[in-house]
Amino acid sequence: MARVAFCQNVMVEQMGVMCVSAVLKDAGHTTEIFFDDQRRPDRFMKELADFEPDIVAFSILTPSAPWALQMVKRVKQEIDAITVLGNVHAIVCPAIIEEPGVDIVCLGEGEFPMRDLCARIDAGEEYSSIDGFWVKTDTGIVKNPMCAELVDLDAMPFHDRPLYDKYGFFRHSHYLRLVLGRGCPFRCAFCTNPVLADKYGRKRYVRKLSPERAIAEIDHTIRSRPAKVKFIFFADEVFWVTNAWLREFCTLYKERIRIPFCAAFRFGPIAEEDVQLMAEAGCKAVSFAFETGDEKQRRELMNKNVSDELILELSGLLRKCNISYCASAFFGLPGDTFDDHIQRLAFYRKTNPTYLWTTFFQPYPGTPLSEHPEVKKALPEAKAFEATFHGDMYLDLPDRERLVALKKVYFLCMKLPWLEPLLVWLTRYRIPLLFDFLFFLHFTYYVFVFERVSPIQWLVHLKVFALNPLLQEHSSLQNTGKPYEAPQRGSRKRPDRD
Repeated sequence: MARVAFCQNVMVEQMGVMCVSAVLKDAGHTTEIFFDDQRRPDRFMKELADFEPDIVAFSILTPSAPWALQMVKRVKQEIDAITVLGNVHAIVCPAIIEEPGVDIVCLGEGEFPMRDLCARIDAGEEYSSIDGFWVKTDTGIVKNPMCAELVDLDAMPFHDRPLYDKYGFFRHSHYLRLVLGRGCPFRCAFCTNPVLADKYGRKRYVRKLSPERAIAEIDHTIRSRPAKVKFIFFADEVFWVTNAWLREFCTLYKERIRIPFCAAFRFGPIAEEDVQLMAEAGCKAVSFAFETGDEKQRRELMNKNVSDELILELSGLLRKCNISYCASAFFGLPGDTFDDHIQRLAFYRKTNPTYLWTTFFQPYPGTPLSEHPEVKKALPEAKAFEATFHGDMYLDLPDRERLVALKKVYFLCMKLPWLEPLLVWLTRYRIPLLFDFLFFLHFTYYVFVFERVSPIQWLVHLKVFALNPLLQEHSSLQNTGKPYEAPQRGSRKRPDRD
């Protein structure tokens, strides 16, 4: 049977990878996950080689694409496995197949195309005609159509959590990430969801597990975890699509699960009794992403048709039901000025969020806002996308340095008005370490309140995203557990690829 290595450069469980892996394992194939901290590439490649993969698959977002393109070249040179790129960046930019080392690009959901690929490899058959793939061949690129059918989520096996559990980072975690569906019904201009919805068909694309099936997966996952689950983070773009689904799910969750959870709140009509039901079921916190304190900017530039009046009404409901909420503020949008953000603080204080998440806009390929004329004017030359949304502003805008500093203390300005004048004054000076430190302090508060990761997990993320870029020497990623070890006995004969 085929052997598939999934590769990542960030320590997070990817739901799509777990679903594809579960489908492949059900078909009898072997899968493993490998993490590259990007400071020990030789170790990473040795682990891959020891596994003897037939397929090396990379699930890529735009910031991780440069890393993946470096790795696929080494894979072809040192292992000679078939390389596959999937996830959002590959879907939006399938021409990435022209890059050296890339054999296949997945155009959409990967469960069925990957299963077909493994079956053909196992049978020694040609695989360039699989729907859902663009395939590089000796005679050119074969551009197959997308799969006619999307995945029936209720019919899928449970996510393959054991894939990640070889790493202590996940195995010992009391915090659990889950998704209950795919897609988002909204068309925000800064997001790739409208692109994906247009590719798949909006009505087909946005799906949720049925409430009964969702509860079954949650229950199975909790029961099979090595460590007791104390908190669940639902990572769906929106927690629910219809209020009827929300009511049924929360009723079942309250009866059978009752573990505290956090999720993304959905804007739209909702009754107070539904919010109260969420609270009774165990909802302790929600992300409340209205993105900006300027209604005109929200509606027109960001295509998020949410009024200030609705935001204030819903924030009042959340407070009444004792649900903490995290609001959001974009920085680095075209037309933004320093004074604009200062003026918007008044609205954020009215909403009174538990935390104010700030993020820099990054114009990812395919997103509608990336095509905005003012965005194109402000694009820098040959600048890579940040691995996180917190380090630096992408666009070249006026007041750039002050805006970068303000972004990092914006929550403090909102929550502590008496501190605002001092922090605003300090933004006039180039003291980035101070602003980074202040951001680190309040972002740590967010992580423990809304995501409830363990201290060890937080330290690993700090090392990967903050310390690694600053260190000169190479060393291994700490506190993640045991990497892949090749079997001690025998050697699997690799199939003839001629």
